[in-house]
Amino acid sequence: MGAQGSLRAYVLSIVRDFHLMEDVLQEVAVTAWRSYGSYDPSRSFLAWVLGIARNKGIDVVRAKKASVLLPDDVIHQLAQDASVLSEEMIERRKALAGCVRKLTPTLRFILHLRVDENLGVQEISSREGKSPNAVRKILARARAFLAECTGRTLTLGAG
Repeated sequence: MGAQGSLRAYVLSIVRDFHLMEDVLQEVAVTAWRSYGSYDPSRSFLAWVLGIARNKGIDVVRAKKASVLLPDDVIHQLAQDASVLSEEMIERRKALAGCVRKLTPTLRFILHLRVDENLGVQEISSREGKSPNAVRKILARARAFLAECTGRTLTLGAG
């Protein structure tokens, strides 16, 4: 879940309605765009946007009387949790990108076909002249390596 996912989850936790969440997210985007000049780059961008989202979400809930508003301390804690989760996902994506670069060219190419081009095992098999079972084994090796490498990278980075 990246920053956008964290923002969506946070707004949904405030408004508790999918359609209202979409409305609030649009208002957040417009407000962030208009007031970007007041953003302090020394602060977390996500925290800044979450602050806008909190205010917009509370305004919408009060105006629509659509839901019971969560207490301010709960809303504040949700924003902090969303920010932390987003930072963790950024670190995880960096680690994963580094590990993908360490894959052998064959593993990386087959993984590219599966993930980036969204091809199924059968399509990759036909395209690359490999049996479906061989493609599955290649993908399994790539996934195992990426899981181990990413975990090791994150552990070393935290230590």
